[in-house]
Amino acid sequence: MKHTVCFIDDSIPVSQYDEYFNDTDIISSSVIKYLLKNDNTDWRDDVVKNMCKKLTDEPEKWSVSAFTSPNFYDNYIKETVYAPEIIIYDWDYNYGAGSNESEEYLLRILETSYTMIFIFSGSDHKDDINQIVTKDEYRKYGDRLSVIDKTENDSIEHVFSQIKQKEQNNFSFAYGFEVIRNSNKAINQVLSDISMLSIEDFVASIGEIKDGNNYVSTNEDFIDAIVPRFKSILRTINTLTEISVKRTDAVDLYNLRRTWSFRLYDNVITNKVGLGDIIRNNKNECFLVVSSDCHLHKFQKTNFAFLTLIPMYLCGTDKTLKVMKRNKANVSLSSLTSNKQSAMTILPCVPIGDTFVDYVLMPKGIVSVEIETGQNTTDLLYENLIGFKKVTSLSDPFKTPMIHYIFDNITGYGCPDFPEALKSNLNTKVKHMQS
Repeated sequence: MKHTVCFIDDSIPVSQYDEYFNDTDIISSSVIKYLLKNDNTDWRDDVVKNMCKKLTDEPEKWSVSAFTSPNFYDNYIKETVYAPEIIIYDWDYNYGAGSNESEEYLLRILETSYTMIFIFSGSDHKDDINQIVTKDEYRKYGDRLSVIDKTENDSIEHVFSQIKQKEQNNFSFAYGFEVIRNSNKAINQVLSDISMLSIEDFVASIGEIKDGNNYVSTNEDFIDAIVPRFKSILRTINTLTEISVKRTDAVDLYNLRRTWSFRLYDNVITNKVGLGDIIRNNKNECFLVVSSDCHLHKFQKTNFAFLTLIPMYLCGTDKTLKVMKRNKANVSLSSLTSNKQSAMTILPCVPIGDTFVDYVLMPKGIVSVEIETGQNTTDLLYENLIGFKKVTSLSDPFKTPMIHYIFDNITGYGCPDFPEALKSNLNTKVKHMQS
């Protein structure tokens, strides 16, 4: 298994050859080899030099590159598709007294990638760095963030030991390269499929007429157009082969709930109110938006300024206990829509802060809220929802069946029962056919 490694360290001595190399750009593996083989190169840090040598001596295992500053790395990834799996991160730069730029860049990398980061620093800074990385904003990334005292004799071996451990038990680290590579193949295939279209043709095919003269397409239109094809291609190229792990009764319920929260909900904050959004008012009451996106797009014209919501009740509160005790019907949940008691279901693992909260959802409690938007006849925006904030949004493939379930529950499709004798006769025949 080959891994990509990036050094972010100003001790990479590329500036000694500024007539040949640009120290503000990415430093390739071939440049690092040149620096290592050139006897005139002055490496200020032997630990970094030795680690670079160990990695470049095994090109079949490691793809190595470097930057001399976090700022240069940050600028590069804004313009180029580049995602190293491992970063060796030097903490000490000449940012000036009181600067926290190393912290800021580190947090940005952790938030936007699955990269495993080893902070390399001398022992005189180790305590200060440990105090920083135990802050709340860093703590949640602790499984892929390590502080290494590079003055210790076994510092390099410690890095490789952790890498080997991650290969064995961390999904993103073990399979991330395959996912990125195949995703890149899929999106390139999509772009190839539509490459015969001019900009005008593409926008006209997916957009809407606006102001009578122009076709306009939004980010949502583009995503709706390409994502189904993207998913189809990912399936055909077998992004991941079948993975088998040993079954165990010791389930980590927190991580199980976190994984299902990731599957069920889209936490991207947008300004537009959308179907499937979960919103919360100033009283901490939550609601599921069930007005359709088409109607929300022209809110005043098609909805007459009424937003349709389904109340959500926190599991175990007086309200839910009262309802459940009132109705003794059998409740059995295996999915969002498979409850035998069709008058309610549970939206589990809703991300509220750092917790994953379960809510009872009762479709027949449907309400409408009048929203004053002035003369706005376009999209309903969250700035119009005074007193409400978006929490998250249901994702497909869960959102569509959930909305169908809700409206089937509200409208119903009642039918007269068979007489008891006929019911008994028919049930006997069914059981006979099943035997």
